[in-house]
Amino acid sequence: MENRTPSACKRAGRRAAITLLLPVILSCRAATPPTLAQALAVRGTAAARATAFANVAIGGRVSERTRAAMLWGLYACDAHAPVGALTGFNLARPQAGLAHLAARRLEEALEVSGSTAAAWRAAVAAPWLSGEDRVRLRLRGAEVLASRADTPSAIGFLPDLSTLRHEELGRALAVIASSPEPEGASAGRHLAVEFPLVFTDVFPGRGLDRAEATFTRGEWAANAQAWLDADRPEAALRAATRAGDAAFLIAAQAALRLHRAGAAVSWAARGGERCAECWLERAEGLRQIAWGSALGRRGNAFGEMLRAAQRGRALLPSGSALGGRAEVLTAEALVELGRFAEALPHLTAATAQTQPRWEWVCRRLVFLEGRQKPPASRLPPELGKSTRGRRLAEFWRGRIQARRGDRAGLEALATSGFPDLAAQWAAEELGRAGVAVGPSEERPPVAPPPAWAADLLTAGRVADVVLAWRTDLEAAGGNGPGWLGLLALAEMPALDAVPLLVRGEPRLLSGPWQGVPRALLERYLPLPWRSELEAAAKRSGVPPWLLAGLVRQESAWNQRARSPAGALGLAQVLPGSASEMAREIPGLSPRGDLLEPARNLTLGAALLRRWRRAFGGSWVAALAAYNSGEKRAREIWDGSGRRDGPEFVEALEIPETWDYVHRVVLLSEGYRILYWPEGRAYPWT
Repeated sequence: MENRTPSACKRAGRRAAITLLLPVILSCRAATPPTLAQALAVRGTAAARATAFANVAIGGRVSERTRAAMLWGLYACDAHAPVGALTGFNLARPQAGLAHLAARRLEEALEVSGSTAAAWRAAVAAPWLSGEDRVRLRLRGAEVLASRADTPSAIGFLPDLSTLRHEELGRALAVIASSPEPEGASAGRHLAVEFPLVFTDVFPGRGLDRAEATFTRGEWAANAQAWLDADRPEAALRAATRAGDAAFLIAAQAALRLHRAGAAVSWAARGGERCAECWLERAEGLRQIAWGSALGRRGNAFGEMLRAAQRGRALLPSGSALGGRAEVLTAEALVELGRFAEALPHLTAATAQTQPRWEWVCRRLVFLEGRQKPPASRLPPELGKSTRGRRLAEFWRGRIQARRGDRAGLEALATSGFPDLAAQWAAEELGRAGVAVGPSEERPPVAPPPAWAADLLTAGRVADVVLAWRTDLEAAGGNGPGWLGLLALAEMPALDAVPLLVRGEPRLLSGPWQGVPRALLERYLPLPWRSELEAAAKRSGVPPWLLAGLVRQESAWNQRARSPAGALGLAQVLPGSASEMAREIPGLSPRGDLLEPARNLTLGAALLRRWRRAFGGSWVAALAAYNSGEKRAREIWDGSGRRDGPEFVEALEIPETWDYVHRVVLLSEGYRILYWPEGRAYPWT
């Protein structure tokens, strides 16, 4: 698009509005009212189509005017004529998803057309705007006006700062900071303290270090919290160190994220004996120390963790927001010390069940107690809220019951139609190979688009329908075929569709897969680069479905994926490991593009084969090593008798690795069932 000055853009916008409205005024004199069908049949420019719908909205049949007005507004936006668009939308008075659609399109038209502050003000005064969309429009309008050096208008256009959320406040302060007045300098300092990333974006040449040179201890503390909220723990720890005792808790939290447990405990100790949150941070640090210790030395560390957690819990006032965290920390220490009965009341507390590690601690309780006696005879229902947690508890219970002659529990798992590890282990206990799953060949239950979408679809505005329909579905909450209908309409990358797919068919995530339409399973488990994957798997002797499951979990088939640790490509291979592995593969150059799918898959398969050999032929142990490294997996492997059954997998102490193994096994079995049904079922050997 050509560059135009604001005044030229303003004149162009006025001309476009006049061009759109003049035929409408003239058409009002016509004897025969124009119809919506006639307007929908018009082809040509966006301006021509907007005019056709405007004719119907003003002079057409009363029953069609509102519908035509919505299309008038949308096509006027396409024509970069926001004045006409606003007129159409004001006549249409859209609601819910359609109102959100109109707001988004109007915002784009106002920006592209170079509209004046007056045009932006007219837009935010529209009665059909939701409160959220009105704030969004005000913020964007202020940013656009500020970018044109119209700072007074921009500042005047901002919403009330006290009503803004955190991210919105940062955007508003960036607008104010562009002012040469004293308020601009004050806003700039506020940005530097509480929004340092925004500051560096807005003022790349000003230098954050110059602003930091004048920070007070209180401002350093606020700055440390800002870096921590932005998930920049190194910067947070640096700022907290400058703040000293004003930010010792933030320093402890940053050190924990950096896995500097000793430093975290030291920082938290600065709070004294009466600081409840300080005791909880100390418990978190001691938890990291305990898990990082050798198996025989963990008891003392977990004992210290328990004392710190209990002290913090005792100091918390009733109803404290930290109560759930204290309960889970206490329960985790008790579980690892083998005091299961004492741990249960802490895990069943309502506040505990909202904590991120709650399910992990429950899983550890089920596993550790299940090795000794049936855990489920008194296991509260709260501990079975997750599908995986419930099914693992059923496995341990079923295995013990089977040894007493009752195989019903294992039978129920093995025939559940969900090929997760709980079912696979149950099948093995029963002497069977794999879990039978039969997808349905029926068409998925797809909901049709809403009635209001008919006009937009006839006009070919599919993307608009998707945006408005998704807004309505999100507002309604819940799951159902509406999400499948949305996906049937939307053009979306395969893995981007997965979260919506699961909302349309929750069994994809929680099971059972028996009877789930094959078309949905195939969309949940796509298989791009099949020929490259099969060639790489054959070259290394890896089951292709296992390599597919690994890639699905590692990169979601994003060939350009990069992890924070530097792993690259489909199989997330580290460059150093790739160079070493390439020298061992005949015919493969030591140098090459690691993001190229065939090379990346070949190296990933070779690494998986190497880990399998290192662990006596166990694919499951190879997966654990692929995720966490050989050293962490080796200790568990040796302690579990060098067998890859539930004793090994459930003893994996890194939550991410435990989850990884469970997920890859499930996904791999899904790929085998769909694409290689003749392949050998789990354990694939």
